[in-house]
Amino acid sequence: MKECGPFLSLDAKHYEPQEIEKKIYEMWEKRGVFVGDNTSKKKPYSIVIPPPNVTGRLHMGHALNNSIQDVLIRYKRMDGYDALWVPGTDHAGISTQSVVKKHLDAEGINYRDLGREKMIERIWEWKEKYGNQILRQLRRLGASCDWSRTRFTMDEGLSHAVKVAFARLYEKGLVYRGKYIVNWCPIDRTALSNDEVHTKEGGEPGHLWHFRYPITDSEEHVIIATTRPETMLGDSAVAVNPKDERYTNLIGKTVTLPLVGRKIPIIADDYVDASFGTGCLKVTPAHDLNDFQIGLRHDLDQINIMNEDASINDEAPEEFRGLDRFEARDKIVSAMDALGLLEKIEDRMTPVGRSERSKAIIEYRLSDQWFVKMRPLADLALKASEEGRIEISPHRWDRVYRDWLENTRDWCISRQIWWGHRIPAWYHKETGEIAVGIDTPSQVLENPDAWEQETDVLDTWFSSALWPYSTLGWPEMDAADLNRYYPTNLLSTAKDIIYLWVARMAMTGLFHMDDVPFHHVYFHPTICDEDGETMSKSKGNGIDPLHVIDGATTEELEGPINEARPHNMETMLKRLHKMFPDGFKGVGADALRFSLLTLNSEAQQVQISLKRFEEIGKRFTDKLWNASRFVMQNFEEVPPTSEGLADAQIEDEWILGRLDRCTAQLREALDTYRFNVGFEAVYHFFWDDVCDWYLELTKERLKTGSKNDIRRVQMTLGEVLSSVLRLLHPAMPFITEELWGHLLPKLSAGELMSEEISSDTLCAQAPFPVDHGRFNEELDTHFETYRDVVRSLRNMRVGANLSPKLELEAFIFPMEEEIGKTIVSGEKIISRASGLKSLTLVSEKPEKMSVTVIPGAEIYLNVAEHLDVEAELSRNEKALEKLDKRLAQIESKLHNEKFTSRAPEQVVQAEKDALTEVQRQKEKVLHALEELRAL
Repeated sequence: MKECGPFLSLDAKHYEPQEIEKKIYEMWEKRGVFVGDNTSKKKPYSIVIPPPNVTGRLHMGHALNNSIQDVLIRYKRMDGYDALWVPGTDHAGISTQSVVKKHLDAEGINYRDLGREKMIERIWEWKEKYGNQILRQLRRLGASCDWSRTRFTMDEGLSHAVKVAFARLYEKGLVYRGKYIVNWCPIDRTALSNDEVHTKEGGEPGHLWHFRYPITDSEEHVIIATTRPETMLGDSAVAVNPKDERYTNLIGKTVTLPLVGRKIPIIADDYVDASFGTGCLKVTPAHDLNDFQIGLRHDLDQINIMNEDASINDEAPEEFRGLDRFEARDKIVSAMDALGLLEKIEDRMTPVGRSERSKAIIEYRLSDQWFVKMRPLADLALKASEEGRIEISPHRWDRVYRDWLENTRDWCISRQIWWGHRIPAWYHKETGEIAVGIDTPSQVLENPDAWEQETDVLDTWFSSALWPYSTLGWPEMDAADLNRYYPTNLLSTAKDIIYLWVARMAMTGLFHMDDVPFHHVYFHPTICDEDGETMSKSKGNGIDPLHVIDGATTEELEGPINEARPHNMETMLKRLHKMFPDGFKGVGADALRFSLLTLNSEAQQVQISLKRFEEIGKRFTDKLWNASRFVMQNFEEVPPTSEGLADAQIEDEWILGRLDRCTAQLREALDTYRFNVGFEAVYHFFWDDVCDWYLELTKERLKTGSKNDIRRVQMTLGEVLSSVLRLLHPAMPFITEELWGHLLPKLSAGELMSEEISSDTLCAQAPFPVDHGRFNEELDTHFETYRDVVRSLRNMRVGANLSPKLELEAFIFPMEEEIGKTIVSGEKIISRASGLKSLTLVSEKPEKMSVTVIPGAEIYLNVAEHLDVEAELSRNEKALEKLDKRLAQIESKLHNEKFTSRAPEQVVQAEKDALTEVQRQKEKVLHALEELRAL
């Protein structure tokens, strides 16, 4: 296989990315392009990748975020920095154990029967086989990570860092163990932090049950209201507000808990909201956080009535034992009703917490857990934020970040699973003494039989919180990478982990390193489908980035929809088959990246579809390929250098000024994370300024000009194209590298380089363009006037149905003297671009000519003498008749209420857009008819 590019022939009329992308990537790796040098004298620039889960597969969120990071790393690398992008993966404790458990289930093996050590061995086997899949997929995307520095949150170095971090926090009193109410997932059977629990805004449909609790030795009762009847089996009291006069006479009495028979006190507590429900609150200290606090204040029994899987345990009456919590709920409600103790049931929306991973409804469970004391750490991060040491973009997320830091609660960091960092703590079996150590503590080694190690592991986010410095060699403070690349420059990530990860990295970095982990945080928008729905596996509306890059059959495209079976499954499949009946032809990594980057903005969402990758990215890669081929064809025969250079013409000065302005715009945009603004500027410069104007204006010069004028055009084109390829390289690395491989030898051979760049330099290593200050605002304004005139003349020619080869006479009637002078100064450019025989400035308006208006002037064209007026009148009248029929069809459809109320919103909008377009076309035809009748 050829090891150095280019890999495609310039004779190829179509750019086929799949043929070259892997070859180019291998070439970069062999040339060591991505490797950071911690001994370099260059200024360092570093990013650590948000580590994807080892269970992960590349999705559109990954594609966008890693494209953003790669753009910045490539930009800085080309701009003379020692740029380091550290890759790696996260062990994803709960997720990975769940995946392997499913594999074992399929084999008929109960993972608990395997035991801890054997299960962990199986997970390591799985990780080694499948865990690096997403890193391979990132290579397909073009990610220029330094793979020699790849880290894993459970590799030896990072595991050591986790132990050191835990021990240091424990020594400082910032980690503690206590019995507390935690969020409990009954599926994964582990505690969850508050940030791992999602509650749907507005709640979920539920009920409020009102039960009568009989007052002991009395005919009276109190009525309590609850959304969780099953927890009544663990009630320890009924609480009322001490100021609620309805119940003051009951305080100190007891009620007999129905179905259980336990006598529980009626207590007074200020927490109770007298206006909620009946004003009587059942108190279940072991199953509710607020009840737990009440229980501590009143020394109430803490009765846990649930097993780890949320089934009812032996603390409950026999008839409920072993039942699932929701089965128990139904049975309790029926039993209370049979006893005449069910007052009523209200339908209501209820806040329901669900596990982020399993989606199961969580339980509040009393258990022994490990916690991080957050307040001191959060204060460190707040101070750094207030001092401007961490800047957040878009800025609106800064307030969200600070709000969380100001109101954070202690973080539960222990998890009841096996896969992860086992907590380095030991308990004395008799005294309960706790020993914590990076290595096994000496007292444990002296008498191992008297001690047992903690079986819980640390929350995955605990090790992730250390990522920006543990990956660089911490806790070895003299590590070369740590001293050179910390703090990192940027963290680019999703806003939904601002609490889970971003804030925690800031806190731990300031605690362990006495410095922020990154100077800037960029939150990219959420990826949505074309209907504005967030992409997710459960909805079946995700787009696989590898399908976009390499292509996919219709069956492969259907896969996510068929697996998810969403409510609109039929509509989604119909749309898919209509748009891609023969599958999707891959557009390559560059088209994927460029589309995402130009759609990316400061908005909270980005809507994409497969079609958009064709319309934006594929269309532009094709244009870049073919226009570059055309330019390079004009370098085949280079005049000798002795001929010298002709003076630059107006268009030469204009395009180089525009190049400088485009360069400055892109640099500013990249430095401020406005990727869409920057790359749209390059897109329009290349497509509009270079291809539509400069190439058209210089075609004749390249064919018939003097040798030194040809050389002037070649030099200008060489600088423009070499700069454009380098400007686009961070976003479109593959095609620019391929074209650069063709261009650089031609420029070197013809001595057409405007910069000193070695002939073996890759585009990825070439210097990023700089602004040379050649943009001339006055010249640019004049050129815009020339372009206005040319566009108007071209439109008049098309409207008159005249051949573009026909030479016409144009006349300019200026309404402003300066406009007239400007147009005269560009007479050659305007005539060349418009196919004119002559362009004349007149002081009186000509008659019997087609006319159009631009700001400050009227333009007249002698179309009449070249026209068959009667034939043109007939053609336009027939066109008008067709447009009127089409207009009537659309208006009829839009006036039909059945259509507008039942058709999908996007279908109705398409009809409205069609109406606008037909009306525009009709106005154009009416204007043409008016002009023809005046001739």
